[in-house]
Amino acid sequence: MGKKTKVVLDTNIWFSIFFNRVLGVEFGGLFSGKKIEVFVSEEILKEIARVLEYPKIKSILEKAGVSSRDVLEEIVAKSKLVNPKSKLNVVKDSEDNKFLECALECEADYIVSGDKHLLEIKEFGGIKIVSAREFLKSCR
Repeated sequence: MGKKTKVVLDTNIWFSIFFNRVLGVEFGGLFSGKKIEVFVSEEILKEIARVLEYPKIKSILEKAGVSSRDVLEEIVAKSKLVNPKSKLNVVKDSEDNKFLECALECEADYIVSGDKHLLEIKEFGGIKIVSAREFLKSCR
């Protein structure tokens, strides 16, 4: 078996995986095929937990019979938790630095994001910052 691709997924990508059938299926294949290793940090999980409490998201989850806890447990099950030792101030939106910090800590190959502040950086410390489509294309 070859080397797994190390990936940090932005919060918006996690939600796209859960709520977009096409992306969910495509990423699901990567998860189940053991082609990628996904990493998260405590800060990323806290942001996801916060977003899960947004009324619109809560409503969607309730209609699907899924709890916020279920979603967080699924993310934790599919990811490896890292504790970044360094704090960065690179991204215009300082809230997004946590993704770079996590990626540097785990020596990720990619950060997958839909966030323009991250995407405009394109690469940081040898880590490619790409959209979901670009990432999926590179995995084929």
